[in-house]
Amino acid sequence: MRCSLASVNGIDLAYTIAGAGPPLVLVHGFACGRRMWVHQLRDLARDHTVIAYDQRGHGLSGAPERAEGYSPGHLGRDLAGLLDHLGIERCHLVGFSLGGGPALGFALAKPERVASLVLADVGAGAESPMLMTSTARRWGMVGRESGAEVLAEEMLRGEFFKAYASRDPRARCHMRALIRSTPLHGVLHTLSEVLAKRTSLFRMTGALRGLRVPTLVLRGDADQVCRAASKLLATTIPGARELTLAGIGHMAPLEAPAAFNAAVREHAGRHPIGG
Repeated sequence: MRCSLASVNGIDLAYTIAGAGPPLVLVHGFACGRRMWVHQLRDLARDHTVIAYDQRGHGLSGAPERAEGYSPGHLGRDLAGLLDHLGIERCHLVGFSLGGGPALGFALAKPERVASLVLADVGAGAESPMLMTSTARRWGMVGRESGAEVLAEEMLRGEFFKAYASRDPRARCHMRALIRSTPLHGVLHTLSEVLAKRTSLFRMTGALRGLRVPTLVLRGDADQVCRAASKLLATTIPGARELTLAGIGHMAPLEAPAAFNAAVREHAGRHPIGG
């Protein structure tokens, strides 16, 4: 699977395409990059054209040096620009964690271009925005004062990553490598300008009630940081379905790839792009 670059929204976005069939776009979580989707690229590519990309500040994509180059709006415009660059008029869309923001925003703005939407482990701490803000500030301080290696270890102990990272040494090494593939200033600016400033889902209920895209809300049942947000999404988006994966934490695509892939494939199959 070859990495390509697309000039989008003032930066280069790195992306990978695998397989053939209806397009399915994967939007990764914070400090993970497109490499987190290794299991999905292998499996879902059997019947879909799977596109995974590095969001700005992550992986091999452009990482603006100034904080002004980051915001939830930037991430949403990047997704739209990449789809336009690739000539994708309509797709299945999967947003995981941080990636749920641009995926949801695109589905709200351009519902005709989204055949189905999966929001996986999305909205961490949405019922208590100050908690997310304080976490972002704490991690930002650690990164600025102690550097990338110390920050990575701090993050591995956090609620987002610890269930997967504590599984075994190989999983911990893999999660650390994903985090370290993100430039430090990309991590810091994403923390301060995206995660710390995003609008809580609990203030978006009007918009959520107006979403007209078939939606699956997916969560690991041990993912406590997304429990309330997942319930809100599932009960507010018209016709949304909710699925929890038993014994799984926040990093569902890595912790339970077979179950995650089956859920994504089944949901996309219910809503053909040409339907």
